[in-house]
Amino acid sequence: MLRAFFAGLVCLSLSAQGADEVSLRLGGKEIQLPAPLRAKIVGFARETLARCGPNTRQHPDNFGASALTVDKRWKALSEGGSRLRIAFGEPFKSESLLGGSTGVQEAWIGLEQKDFFVGPDFTRYGSGVVEHLRCEYLPALELACLPELAPHLPASYRDTCAKMERDSAGRIVMPPPDIAPSCS
Repeated sequence: MLRAFFAGLVCLSLSAQGADEVSLRLGGKEIQLPAPLRAKIVGFARETLARCGPNTRQHPDNFGASALTVDKRWKALSEGGSRLRIAFGEPFKSESLLGGSTGVQEAWIGLEQKDFFVGPDFTRYGSGVVEHLRCEYLPALELACLPELAPHLPASYRDTCAKMERDSAGRIVMPPPDIAPSCS
């Protein structure tokens, strides 16, 4: 009987390790997301963060003095801003276009921020928080333009998303020139 109890604990532990967690806060309130939408968000977040430009861990010179305050910006986003938070059941690596990679267990992607349509992008692996610039903007736009999120986002998001050119599968192929630079 004791053996069955421990076997059950092991199975429960293993099944919990592979589960992704998704949290969305917009306009200061937590939005409940159905499972199929959470799965889409996880997929787009992985695509977004798979390749990025510089990051504060490996390329701090690209951030200047702000590389020293990454924890402050992350904390501001995590405590008060509109954001997606994804804890990945299976961590992965984010490759930098400038060389190197960082592990990703958790991601924080800003929405409704003053300077960005999507972003800033932060990841965490263990206790270290890293800010990334110039991550894959097409999947980031897909995140912001998910039809299921439209009722919760400001009208400016819906207006911008309506301008996006899409392929036959419905994926964004190229944003208008005034949008691409506003992704972090």
